[in-house]
Amino acid sequence: MRNSDLTENKGILNRYALVLDILAATPGGMTLTEITQASGLPRGTTHRLIGALRDVGYIEPINGRKVYVPGARLLRMLHLGTPDEGIARIVHPVLDELVGRYRETAFLAKLGGQQVRTVAMAVPSGENQSYVSPGLIMPVHATASAKVIFAYQDEAFANEILRQPREAFTPKTLVGIEQIRAELKRVQDLGYAICDEELDLGVFSYACPVEIEKIGVIYSVGLVGLTERLKQCPRNDIIADLNVAADRIASLLSGS
Repeated sequence: MRNSDLTENKGILNRYALVLDILAATPGGMTLTEITQASGLPRGTTHRLIGALRDVGYIEPINGRKVYVPGARLLRMLHLGTPDEGIARIVHPVLDELVGRYRETAFLAKLGGQQVRTVAMAVPSGENQSYVSPGLIMPVHATASAKVIFAYQDEAFANEILRQPREAFTPKTLVGIEQIRAELKRVQDLGYAICDEELDLGVFSYACPVEIEKIGVIYSVGLVGLTERLKQCPRNDIIADLNVAADRIASLLSGS
């Protein structure tokens, strides 16, 4: 590619970036005329830029009106790129409350690429063993946190994940594709997932989806502990508290 072509492409990208920067600084959205005035670009150029950004989901109109805001695809990308340490600081008070109520480990997991990893955790004081740690990969077929995230992804993405090799960690691990599809459907119907000794014998966990407006489910919040302890707690109470925690985390992470 010639230097002149590179320079021209850089100029085009700069114009796209300028429009996105302007919209990011205006939460209420802007019209074509307002974006044109703020950017100093010709109206025709601004119109073409808006059309292209809208086509790929980086911006979108509010309620069908010609007032534009950052789109779902861009917001999802920004969330996926947020450093884990920053997320952990934001959600720790919510996880600490779950630990205080149940005396079990609470954690947050996040989708990244084609994997789900834990990004934050809180443990009871005096607990000498934790069953999750930040950065731990959670297999889709053997953990509640990954099941509940993948249950809310589109079918094409889920199919791609299910083509990957699956390890039988315990005799209870689901490894058949149809078994896992049925489990993900059940999770979506119920609105929560469980892991009943599918990753580690003697360890049980619950997880609920964290749904962020315009982004969907890329996080889950869960509770994990010894099977004999956690199963003594009423399931309905745990799920209700995890859903409350999920709503609070969604609000914190979306800045609302």
